[in-house]
Amino acid sequence: MGTVAGVPGADLFETLLPQSELARAVGRFDGDVCDLVQQSVRAAERAFGELDACDALLDRATAQGRALAEDLGRLAAVENEQDIPCLLDALKQLADEVQRSEETRRLLTRILGRGEPEARWTAPVPHLSEEQLPPVPSVYDEKPAGSVDQPGGPELMAGFAPRLEAAHAERIRQTSSHLLATVRRMAGPELADPAFVHESLVEADLTFELWRRCLADRRLDLD
Repeated sequence: MGTVAGVPGADLFETLLPQSELARAVGRFDGDVCDLVQQSVRAAERAFGELDACDALLDRATAQGRALAEDLGRLAAVENEQDIPCLLDALKQLADEVQRSEETRRLLTRILGRGEPEARWTAPVPHLSEEQLPPVPSVYDEKPAGSVDQPGGPELMAGFAPRLEAAHAERIRQTSSHLLATVRRMAGPELADPAFVHESLVEADLTFELWRRCLADRRLDLD
């Protein structure tokens, strides 16, 4: 009978349709048993072919996801706020394509009696909030009583400006690093995990908005 995906045909058919089920099926089958066997094996071959297609799609999506992550890193490095949303949308579309393929995989594995596919990713998605970022220093927290126009005021402001700039730079660095790390963790075989992908996409959107606020705060304070 030959083999299907390395499994002898007879063994494959026994796996797909045990003898007790075969006896019931034959009782309802108008053709001969050989024809039934051939049809069942052909169905199994198609199922294994679909599983191979799911694997191929996941491999392609993984490569594309990693390329998108690299593009994101370049855009964040030059603070390109305009193009990153398009990149995140492309990542969401890629994730949707993988999820449709994985639904097919889950259906086929049940049909073939393999149960549910193993979970590919179980680690939690790290989150970043504004409260976790270093605070922006305020001159009002440090200057002596009175205005900065009093003696000593200009010196205080001269020392304060570099610290203010450094604080904004660190907030921007942390948010962009977290955004890139979130996308990189998701853009791999983990694309097959729907819960992980959904949480990662939400985190990426929230982090992108936090990064934009940090850029706006820096412009407000330093420009």
